[in-house]
Amino acid sequence: MIYILYNPKSNNGRGTEGLDAVIAAAGQRHPQETPELVDVTKEDEAALLMAMGPEDEAILCGGDGTLHYLVNALDGRVPTAPLYLWRMGTGNDFLRDVLGKKKQQMLLLNPYLENIPAAEVNGRRVRFINNVSFGLDGQTCELGEQEKARLGRPVNYIFVALRLLFRDYRPAKASVTVDGETRTYERVWVASAFNGRYVGGGMKLAPGQDRRSDKLCCVVLHSLSRVRALLYIASVLWGGHVKLKVCDVRYGHDISAAFDIPMGNNLDGEPTARTKTYRAVK
Repeated sequence: MIYILYNPKSNNGRGTEGLDAVIAAAGQRHPQETPELVDVTKEDEAALLMAMGPEDEAILCGGDGTLHYLVNALDGRVPTAPLYLWRMGTGNDFLRDVLGKKKQQMLLLNPYLENIPAAEVNGRRVRFINNVSFGLDGQTCELGEQEKARLGRPVNYIFVALRLLFRDYRPAKASVTVDGETRTYERVWVASAFNGRYVGGGMKLAPGQDRRSDKLCCVVLHSLSRVRALLYIASVLWGGHVKLKVCDVRYGHDISAAFDIPMGNNLDGEPTARTKTYRAVK
């Protein structure tokens, strides 16, 4: 049996658009079968996937948000049946990280469901596929989601980030510990943990990270005035910021941070309440 798992809320509420192409692709792969459509907002997708046998197959339609919910539903388990991810999100940072410039529509997901890291934020343990973002990147998502709810339409996150850069973001003091070594930073703009290289739909904040490794990447952008931050922030688009003296990059299995004020944050683009601490482990 072949299943097509879709999230109608993905892609800014356009998660059913493009399903015809997925159904056609499934028909080409299994011409003798009629695929079963499964709305993951109504069905237990993890239970379905774990009950499938190796002769079955599933295609998950969506982007980073849909994948984030899946890895938390599976919580470390990996289905024995082939599970594919069909590109149908907005940011698609996971696929950008894995495929690079390749435009292929579908990727076998099973190998990437192993050794998924977890974070402790606001007293909750949450698995993440791409990043735990604290600072400007975390607050951009927080404000962007608020604006999207207020306006009832998608927003441009670059414009949201620029608004924070120009006016609203307040740099914090932070102590960041990586595998037992603690460093303290002033005027922190980013202090995040990365499993993949990208955040925010293509910003290359952790260009040296390899998601198939057993370590996370910690990136801290610090000691910047608002004017200097405006000058340097464009280098994030291609990863040039890691060459700056005000950027500290470390790799480790256990990353934690403590800020002097509550910080905006998100996990894989999903914002949570502001808090002063987090811990990420792989």
